Amino acid sequence: MEHKSIWEDYSKTINNNIKPFKNIKTDILIIGGGITGLTTAYFLKDTNKKITIIDKSLIGKGVTSKTTAKISFLQQDIYGKITKMHNSKIAREYYESQKEAINIITNIIKDNDIKCDLEKVDSVLFANKESNYKKINKEKEILTSYGEKIKDYQDNIIKNGFSVSNTYTFNPLKYLNSLKKIIESKVSIYENTIATSIKKIDNNYLVTTNNGTIKTNIIVLACHYPFFIIPYLFPVRTYIEREYVCAAKVKDTKKITSINVDKDLCSIRYYKDYLIYGGIDHRLTSKIDYGNNYREIKKDFINLFNQEPEYMWMNQDIVSNDELPLIGKIKDNIYISTAYNAWGMTNSTIGAKIVSDLIKNKDNKYIKLFNPRRINLPLIINSIIGLFHYLKAYIEGLFHKSNPHYVKIKGIIYGVYTDLEGKDHKVKLICPHMKCSLVFNKEELTWDCPCHGSRFDIDGNIIETPSIKKI
Repeated sequence: MEHKSIWEDYSKTINNNIKPFKNIKTDILIIGGGITGLTTAYFLKDTNKKITIIDKSLIGKGVTSKTTAKISFLQQDIYGKITKMHNSKIAREYYESQKEAINIITNIIKDNDIKCDLEKVDSVLFANKESNYKKINKEKEILTSYGEKIKDYQDNIIKNGFSVSNTYTFNPLKYLNSLKKIIESKVSIYENTIATSIKKIDNNYLVTTNNGTIKTNIIVLACHYPFFIIPYLFPVRTYIEREYVCAAKVKDTKKITSINVDKDLCSIRYYKDYLIYGGIDHRLTSKIDYGNNYREIKKDFINLFNQEPEYMWMNQDIVSNDELPLIGKIKDNIYISTAYNAWGMTNSTIGAKIVSDLIKNKDNKYIKLFNPRRINLPLIINSIIGLFHYLKAYIEGLFHKSNPHYVKIKGIIYGVYTDLEGKDHKVKLICPHMKCSLVFNKEELTWDCPCHGSRFDIDGNIIETPSIKKI
């Protein structure tokens, strides 16, 4: 069994752009080389602007490589949630944005003859607990009012569900690699490049990175989690949800994806002769014994499918406190697209379209819907509640017992991991981002921040932002 995603083998086929630089001048700087960043560049490549993409790691090694890659508008009970939190008009607009995103993805694939194993499948939403049947019925009612054709669905796992058509699955890294090939003749790409600060200088911005500086007129934040805190207050507007995923070859596959509302059984999809199962999803600030979560997902997989997983991995999703992504302008010539609420394939694509339209001064019907500067009552209330979650995680991190042994040096507490060869690896137990206490992940041998998702290896090197400093 391998502790990596099923897609990561395909990242080896992506040609990387590891090239040094000292100072760069560009018109548009895109920070983040996942589907959001590359799709934004795809829409901007013919604007006669000089476009530069930087990525903290290698293209294909980030969040895109961890997704289950479902291209669907059926997203748990999202339309019921948005209707309750906002209103039916906003729920309908969100539905339309997801349908448009699906059309954009399939058209890009068709227009460029991209070979990414795109497959048209039915999507199933279900509940096995009677207490959640009302949510299923509400979602059926809403989608029927939108004109969707609904079919009831049951099988040996699903007790009460329904299906919709015209949804898809694909290999996300084959798609990402193709986007990269399409744009790279017109777009400069620099990998292993971490942005650490942004300063306004006259009508331009100066971005400092670990490799050099970049002077740019426009910045697009297409990274998973922005590294700055003020003025955007991103950590307050969002929280992180973690999901654990298993995959294994099976004898029988189906042309469906499924997602449920019970939380104990989360999602299923197929890829070629593999079954991909996701579950044990939780707010990052809870269930901070991350090693135990891996053991739980493995146990669930064995119980459900009577076999051991061949791959196991986890994914972290940014969730907004009012159920809608944060996409658009946050200040003069700085744009953001993030907080996809676990539905990154569609929302990254519609986010890229909105941001590119804003840069090109074109109208887009979803600008107001996803405006990242919006203020509403659900956002305010849930953001206040979120502060208590962060406080709880901070305190639990201080006393969490799954860490290796501690040492105290000059009043500072260090965690020490001793490897199989007897070598000690010592790190400070404080995340540089916002000073939360780190928790040791025994399964992946990483130090994880339970507040905002920064991750570090046993020597304190950054694996995942928002932290821009090692520990």
